Amino acid sequence: MKKSITDYYKRTVELAGNATRAISKARADYERDSVLLKNAYEADMYGERGYREKLEEMKSARDAEVQAALSRILTVVDEYDAEMEELGKLDGDKIDDATMRLLNSGINLTHADYQELANKHADNAIMTRILKERYDANRPQEKGTGITIVQFGQSPESRSEVFSKFVKTIYHAVEHGACPAISGSGKLKTPTDYHNFIAQQSLAEMQPFEGEDFSNLDKDFPVETVNGKVENARSATSSFSPSDFNFGFTPIR
Repeated sequence: MKKSITDYYKRTVELAGNATRAISKARADYERDSVLLKNAYEADMYGERGYREKLEEMKSARDAEVQAALSRILTVVDEYDAEMEELGKLDGDKIDDATMRLLNSGINLTHADYQELANKHADNAIMTRILKERYDANRPQEKGTGITIVQFGQSPESRSEVFSKFVKTIYHAVEHGACPAISGSGKLKTPTDYHNFIAQQSLAEMQPFEGEDFSNLDKDFPVETVNGKVENARSATSSFSPSDFNFGFTPIR
């Protein structure tokens, strides 16, 4: 991969911060200029029609600035999707001959055998696809009452889906200006803290590829409330959870 997934998440949070500031400025500028326009209208500097037309023009300019700021956030999805598409392209050079000889040998592979191979090729999208298809077509008989589930590497398509949900949730958070309160923990300090929290939650759905490290997410995506920093925001044991939020819109899942 050209960049690690955390780089894409950081880029999204950065764009969200830029958009938040741009939208705030566009709306503040409109409020200020609309007051000045109204004062000019009341001073008979504008007729009724001229006033209404100018006000609509100002609204359109504000809305265009807001939409442009929001649309920049979505550009990261296209960039990441393109990289995942390239990663998932059929490429014979990515086929491991030793593993293929084993799969074609006629040996009855066990769940443990498939898991070992899946772990070995977790970062190889082509081999992961081959192994999963072979496993689904030749699933070993279960022993006893327990059900064994082989965990294969995450496909590029799955990664794109997880990342796209994250970016769209960020998009709507910025659009609505979400900076929610947290039960028992106070209010988030800035919208960026909420964006970082969403990033941590989303990355928890990702399987690290080779060279990726998700062990420092609290440092990479720090979350802070007015009462202080919230440690391990993505941890299941944290008291900090999405159910605590009350900000007037539903995040995309």
